[in-house]
Amino acid sequence: MMTLSALAFILIVISAMIILIFRDWLINAVALAVQYLAAFILISLSWPIGMAVIKLIVGWMATAAIALTLFRQQPSRGTSELEASLFFRGFAGLMIVFVIFVTAPALQRNIFPQLELVIIQGGLTLLAMSLMQLGTHSEPYLTVFSLLSFLSGFEVIHAGLEISTLLTGLLAVSNLGLALIGVYFVVKTGETDESTQDEGVE
Repeated sequence: MMTLSALAFILIVISAMIILIFRDWLINAVALAVQYLAAFILISLSWPIGMAVIKLIVGWMATAAIALTLFRQQPSRGTSELEASLFFRGFAGLMIVFVIFVTAPALQRNIFPQLELVIIQGGLTLLAMSLMQLGTHSEPYLTVFSLLSFLSGFEVIHAGLEISTLLTGLLAVSNLGLALIGVYFVVKTGETDESTQDEGVE
C-alpha cells in the first residue's frame, strides 16, 4: 500500500506539472484524468473503496464532459510560446513541490498528526499547483481544470480527517457543476471566435 500511495503522489506531481506547463487541451485532459486516479488512491487510504470511487467516477465524468466539448469545438491544439515562459512555469512548479516536500513533515507533526505524510504532500501539491495554474493562463477550460484540481486537493486532505457522506455528495455536485460551467464557457468562447472570424471575412 505504501508503494501505491507513493506512486499516487508521483502521478499527482507529474499531472499537475503537465497542466501547469502545457497548453494542449488533449494532453491536459488526460493529465487531469490521471490526477483523479491518483487522488482516488490517496482518498482510499482513509475512506472505504465504495465512497472513494465516487471521487474517481465524478472526476472522470467532469473531465470527459469538458474534453468532449473541446473536441467538438476543435480549438487550437496548442499555441507557440517562448521557451522562457515554459521554463518559468516549470521552475515555479518544481519550487512549489520542493517547498511542500520540505514543510510537509512539520505540518504533520504540528497540525495534522492523524494524517499520513503522503496524503498531506499530495493534497497540498494539488492545492498549491492549482493556484499557480490559475495565475498563469486565461483559457476558460484551464481555469475550470485548475478549480477541479483545487477541489481534489481539498478532498484528499479532508478525507483523512473525517468521513462525511453529506460533504462527499456536496463536493460531487460541485465538481459536476464546475464541469457544466466549463462546457458553457468553452462553447461560448467558440461561438465568439467564429463570429469574429466571420466578421473578418466580411
